Amino acid sequence: MSLGLGAVFVGVTTAANAGVPPERAGLAAGLLNTAQWLGAALGLAIFSAIATSRTSHLLATHATRPAALTSGFHIALLACSIFLFAAAVIATRATNTRGEPVASTADQEGVATVLAVEGVDRQRVTTDVLR
Repeated sequence: MSLGLGAVFVGVTTAANAGVPPERAGLAAGLLNTAQWLGAALGLAIFSAIATSRTSHLLATHATRPAALTSGFHIALLACSIFLFAAAVIATRATNTRGEPVASTADQEGVATVLAVEGVDRQRVTTDVLR
């Protein structure tokens, strides 16, 4: 788990700070750090409440303590996996989070045609335009 979290945190930090002007880098890092801490605290609170609720319910029905705890953790981990799946779906659907307009293929072909007529290096300009 520590290897996976390390890779995820590096990727998230890099993505969150990409394109941030230097004068706002501290603000972006602070927002990211706060969001990570609040997310962890909220997640722990939600899933602990789910596990505790299920465990208490089973103990009230005279289930054995190990069975009640196991079932409580099972339900909490199931809820956690559902949240994780929903987050993965949201992450894959949120491709352009900066609100920048995405150049269509027709626009890129039009730029390439104009550049070819004017004799400009297409690769250099296309790279500069799409940044």
